[in-house]
Parts: sequence; structure tokens; C-alpha cells
Amino acid sequence: METLFRSFRTQLEHTSTEVVRFLHDQIAWDSRLVAILGARGVGKTTLLLQHIKLYDREDESLYVTADDFYFTKYRLFDMAYQFYNLGGKKLYIDEIHKYKDWSREVKNIYDQIPGLQVIYTGSSILDLEKGGADLSRRKVEYRLPGLSFREYLAISRGYRLPVYSLEDILKNKVDFPYNLERPLQLFKEYLQQGYYPFFKEKGYYIRLRSILNQALENDIPIFAKMNITTAQKLKRLL
Repeated sequence: METLFRSFRTQLEHTSTEVVRFLHDQIAWDSRLVAILGARGVGKTTLLLQHIKLYDREDESLYVTADDFYFTKYRLFDMAYQFYNLGGKKLYIDEIHKYKDWSREVKNIYDQIPGLQVIYTGSSILDLEKGGADLSRRKVEYRLPGLSFREYLAISRGYRLPVYSLEDILKNKVDFPYNLERPLQLFKEYLQQGYYPFFKEKGYYIRLRSILNQALENDIPIFAKMNITTAQKLKRLL
């Protein structure tokens, strides 16, 4: 289990808290079971690590990814129980859908280890459960979309603008640095490459294509039990 703690500490060390997604302040982080759903690449992993870094005690928290090599040998429930016995209070599980029978094990953790909080992430499409344990009465669920235009401006230009209502925008009650920037020009830029938080990194469109391929070639076919031919037809439709 030390390998999980070591990986967690390394990722936490390299997590920036300069800009935190809007959803963070809407989540009831003290709930016993929290689900954060969203497409690949929208920042779910970063959101978890930022919250731990800002608000949790590192020695009482653990972040793991469900596809870690550790889980090829050990069960998720056993890991959670061992972590709890070591003084753990908050368990963060990323990409939960990559763990077989995950809903059943999360239900067992919830029912049998009441002193442990669980926060997990997963792709929205894969949350449409086919049978298995029912978590609907236990979990508090949130959806994380891609970046809004306001968030894009905060990350790309450093403009920390408040949330404006449509009425305020139509009445031109927006505090924007018009002397420095043109909002329509920036909005066009946002539409081209501003939805995913990794737009500042090199190879944005290569990464975007990779996300699409992962969804079309792996996520959807596995979830819907499609064959290769059907998956190829999905790419043609796109």
C-alpha cells in the first residue's frame, strides 16, 4: 500500500491551486459519498487533488486511480479497510469505472466502513449502470463540464471575473478590461481551443483527438458491448 501513498504524495506535490474550477465551491465535500462525473480531460483529477491540498490533512487522505496496478492483486474494499485502520478518513478514487464491479464495492465500503468518506470520479456515459449495486440513495452527484468562457479568461489571461447574469450582460453591466482586450475576439479563441483545461499545453488538437479516440474506441464499445465494426461506424458519424 506504500506505493499508493508514494504516488499520491508525488501527484499532490505537482498540483497547482492557482485556478480552481467553479464546481469546487458547490460540492458538499463532507458528504459520505460524493460522485463527480464528467468527460475525459475536463479537470476532475485536478479538482480532487486541489481540494486535498487546500483543505484536507494529507495523513488522513488518500488519492488513488482505479486502474492502478495495485488493484490487479488487491480489492478496492480491502484497500479502503486497511486505509481506514491506518487512520484514514477520506478516500478519493479517480476513474472509478475502470474497476470491475466498482459500484458493488463502493456500496460495501459505504455500508461497512461508516467512518470513511469516499469521493470518486467517472465518465458520465459510464455512470449509466447496468444492474449492480444501487448507489442512488447514498451518493451526492455532481457534473463537471468543460471550461466556461469566464474560466478560460482566468487561466489564459489572468482575468478573474465574477459570474454575471444574462440580464447584466445585456445591460452592459460587465466589468471587463475593454482597453486591453476585445471580448468577441477572445470568445472566438475560446470556441476553437478553450473547452479543455489542457489548452495551455502543447499539442492541444492531438490531445483532443486522443480523447475522442479513447471514447469511441474504448469507453463506449466496452460500456455498450459493441463490436469493432459498430465502433468504426461511430467514428464515421462523427
